Amino acid sequence: FLDRTLGSGARWAGRPPGQAVATGWLITRALMFIILLALETTILNDIHYYFTSLHDAATTGIGHALPEYPLPVTALLYIPYLMSFGSEQLYHLAFFAMMLLIDAAFTRQLYVQQGRRQSMSITLWLAAGPMLGPLMVTRFDLVPGVLVAASILWLTTRPQLSGAAIAIGTGLKLWPVLALPAIAAPLRTRMRVISGAVITAAVLITASITIGGWERFISPLRYQSDRGLQVEAPISWPLMAAWSVHRGVWTIGLSPTSKSEEISGPGEHALLALASILTLLALVTIAILALRSWRAQRTITPQTVAFIVFTSVGLIILTNKVFSPQYMLWLAPIAIAALAVTTNDASETDHHPIDDDGLARAAVAVLLVGVLTQVIYPLTYFWVIEERWTNPIGVLFLLIRDITLAYIVYYLGRRAWAQTSVTTTTSAP
Repeated sequence: FLDRTLGSGARWAGRPPGQAVATGWLITRALMFIILLALETTILNDIHYYFTSLHDAATTGIGHALPEYPLPVTALLYIPYLMSFGSEQLYHLAFFAMMLLIDAAFTRQLYVQQGRRQSMSITLWLAAGPMLGPLMVTRFDLVPGVLVAASILWLTTRPQLSGAAIAIGTGLKLWPVLALPAIAAPLRTRMRVISGAVITAAVLITASITIGGWERFISPLRYQSDRGLQVEAPISWPLMAAWSVHRGVWTIGLSPTSKSEEISGPGEHALLALASILTLLALVTIAILALRSWRAQRTITPQTVAFIVFTSVGLIILTNKVFSPQYMLWLAPIAIAALAVTTNDASETDHHPIDDDGLARAAVAVLLVGVLTQVIYPLTYFWVIEERWTNPIGVLFLLIRDITLAYIVYYLGRRAWAQTSVTTTTSAP
């Protein structure tokens, strides 16, 4: 249905593939802004926060702005600020324009990578606009998401740029570093990937410490360690379920430090400890997958790399004490990149069975999780942060999303494990 609506249907009408993609992009992004203006204007609060933080930095110093984020984020967000001339309204427009340009650049990269033809990966990325919702243009999380996805697309043709993309993404949001071991796994491109990542990281780290100092450099890590149980985190679900049917024991409120809704009460400290343990186990699993991928060396393909990257990021999200809606902007581009490199994988090797339909279903499922996330935030968010009769329904939405995402991570993780098995890697000639 998506392919006929957004992709090949336009081609059947006689339009060239490039024109069909451009038309689909314009339509879906216009629909995204209609959703924003009609239903979701409350999500503009983060852009307001970016603007006020940068505006205040005129007196406090740019090196101290937005301490919860790595310092390169300030440089990124300062680009639309320079174009706003101090006007918050213009800052909103400039921010939208920057996100749309990044989105369009990734769309074009997909189109070029697919041989300048319409494909399912392009169709799904077009559909991602309305399905993931206006968060795509109101949060900068889109940038590290597409950087990691682009690093997968560039792995065989531009390995140094692939490594640099991971380093820049890490400089913006930290989590892309999880992708580096898998990106560096293929032996043929390993050293070029590592050199691109190391050189870029050295530049960013030197600039960050020079401008902001050591305390500002490590402030994002301290910020994460001080956070409580965010209401949407999977680990918080038992307390959220209890809160939804039993008033007065557990409380939900906006944390002044994390600026997110957190739940507190009996069991809170036990679940925080459990989250730490589960995150440690997730990191061990990620390390094992990375080790298996490095052992695979010449036989590992970009598709397998994409599976490992998605699994790694998904595990950290599922075991974390925080689940922000914009995390779907991390996962969706990676899933679509995995689908985009599948054709190349199939032509390069016959040692890894390609299940196009299964992977396509997984990518669609990621976007459906994005739809449910959009329903949870912002459309029904009061159902999980304020005492209402709809609280059990809101908490049920959280559970459905968590279980669905967990199954997608399991499915792609299982495929990554199979494609890095001893039998698979030793059967290559």
